[in-house]
Order: sequence, then structure tokens, then C-alpha cells
Amino acid sequence: NTPKKPLIYFKASTAEEKKYKEKLEGLLEKKRRGDWDLVAEMIGISRAAAEKTFLRVYSKHHFKAVEALEKIIIDRQQLLKQ
Repeated sequence: NTPKKPLIYFKASTAEEKKYKEKLEGLLEKKRRGDWDLVAEMIGISRAAAEKTFLRVYSKHHFKAVEALEKIIIDRQQLLKQ
């Protein structure tokens, strides 16, 4: 059984929106176990809320969640290169 891919609640209509949705999907592919806990701690919401707010593009904390997850992934990649 392969894990179910999370659904991003966003219908991209312009090229810019499609590019943004691809960015979100790319982040989800690189996300690892425990990352939602870190995102939640960084932006001050629960783990479940962090995951949902990431998937819901029009939610209040969406951009904070994206920024936090992106930072976690980049920092991990840099640490693994050392």
C-alpha cells in the first residue's frame, strides 16, 4: 500500500498559480515524518492545524506554514550535505 497523497485545496487557473501549486506538491514530496510538528511549533498552532493550513491555500496561516516547511526542508538538506 502506498500512502495517500494529500489533496491541496486550490484550483490553479493561471500559469503563476499552477507554478505555485507545483511548488506545494514538491514540498510535500520532500516532507518527512515530524515536519508538521516543527511547522506547528514555529507558527504557534497545533500539528493538525499546521497540516490543514498548508493544504488550504486560502487559510489564515497558509503562507506562514509554507515558509516554515520550506525552511525546515532547506535546513535539513544543508545539514545532510555537511
